[in-house]
Amino acid sequence: MPLPPPAKLQELARIFRDNAPPLSKLEPFSETKAKLAKYSKMLLIASAQTGLQTGVTMLSGAPTVAVSVGIGSIALFPLGAALGPWLGALAIGLKANGIFALHDLRSSAGGKGDNAYTCTCGHCVTNLTYVIDRKEANTAIMALGIFTGGLTIIVDRLNSIRKSFQKNRPKEKICVSMIDGARGGCLCAIASVMMLCGEWKQDEKADAALAAEAIAVIWSSDGHARLKSKW
Repeated sequence: MPLPPPAKLQELARIFRDNAPPLSKLEPFSETKAKLAKYSKMLLIASAQTGLQTGVTMLSGAPTVAVSVGIGSIALFPLGAALGPWLGALAIGLKANGIFALHDLRSSAGGKGDNAYTCTCGHCVTNLTYVIDRKEANTAIMALGIFTGGLTIIVDRLNSIRKSFQKNRPKEKICVSMIDGARGGCLCAIASVMMLCGEWKQDEKADAALAAEAIAVIWSSDGHARLKSKW
């Protein structure tokens, strides 16, 4: 399906605002994604079984949710407690408003109202323009490679590997900027990260796992590196 509609991302932005973990406490992407996946699974079990106990304990002012499923207790980071219902609702299915391409998202960045992925961080148009130009350049390189026996592709890949070891490259800065905007509740930035994390197809059930991956990118200590690898 297309991206979740702006109203759904507004809910997500509020979850970020009210439940965001301290940046100093963020965990690596793989661990963050695993915890989100576990919570989503536990939520489905909790809704299907009776007598399941869910406790909320306050530790140092931060809520930690423990879900008992008869096989022990899994401690989940505070953001997961709020994200569980949101991901669960997404998995049930919802109607989107037809945003399929980065070009459409860039056009929507300056819009207003309930049907627009409005940019509030001030960087989305610039960031999306860079991403679009880069992806189109890669497409051109692939096309040219057909006529050069793949030489241009090899040279480009070697150059990309070389650049990957360099800090503060434009691509890395764009990823950091997108994630910062998403953490701040910018709908366009959240949508940008989601769109880059996978393929959102029309007329298909919402992919909660794909949304969870994007959220894990936003709220992990090395999410920018993961996002960078996506395009």
